[in-house]
Amino acid sequence: MKWNTIIDKALEVLRSSDRGYVLMDMYNNILTPEEAAFNKVSVTPYNAMTFIQTQFSAMGLDISDKHVRIKLIALLEEFERLQKERVK
Repeated sequence: MKWNTIIDKALEVLRSSDRGYVLMDMYNNILTPEEAAFNKVSVTPYNAMTFIQTQFSAMGLDISDKHVRIKLIALLEEFERLQKERVK
């Protein structure tokens, strides 16, 4: 799986979460309560943070570690700064 896919899925989970939980059907599709009720689909509440951490851990990045997240943010900010300087 590619990083872009993992990040897109994590953002989808966060947008669909309600108080840190998402509803997933038996195929691991994320549904809103309205979609589940309208389609009469059986869903299971799932912790969004656990889902995201599992996805990133599978790719070798432990985002549950605060220091890793801080370093990742610093890396992205430095990368952006270098990109802006290179354009000039």
